[in-house]
Amino acid sequence: MSEPVPIHAEGIFTMGIDGGVWEDLIFEYLDKDHYYKNLLKDREGLLNELRTITGGNMQGFLDEETIKINGEIVRARVVDVSLGFRGGSFDKPYLEFYIYFKGNLKKGINKYEDYYEEEVAEYDYEIVWLFPPGFRIIEYEFAGEGSILGNGNILRLTVKKGLRVGNYESITFEVP
Repeated sequence: MSEPVPIHAEGIFTMGIDGGVWEDLIFEYLDKDHYYKNLLKDREGLLNELRTITGGNMQGFLDEETIKINGEIVRARVVDVSLGFRGGSFDKPYLEFYIYFKGNLKKGINKYEDYYEEEVAEYDYEIVWLFPPGFRIIEYEFAGEGSILGNGNILRLTVKKGLRVGNYESITFEVP
């Protein structure tokens, strides 16, 4: 039996006016052998798998990152995870992680930074940062293609499979 293969990911980061950031991270898989469907038949097995994915895998990756807001290290925590299937097809499961971290914002210029291990993207993914109305993105540093949208408070990034990513990313933004 083959393992599910990740084929796409999307991350939506929503920053609150208090500096709290909710991250909704979705990984889509191709699962021809129905690994995740078969777990649905065994509730305890499914719960154990989700605990492992949350605590061991995703939280482990987050713990290896250094996230800073205005120079202060903040810690990202996995709050929960859910399993679903696209279009009712058991070939296309997805895992959705709910992650939270919080930093201290100040009036004027602020900076989000993330340091993590460099790697080559194994699949396409997109990232969207949503800042509150009135906040303004000044500049950003990410691998891939990006654009500032809305009233300057939305950042959309696209990374293609095979691109070298990681090591450092940042967003400089202004708080009114």
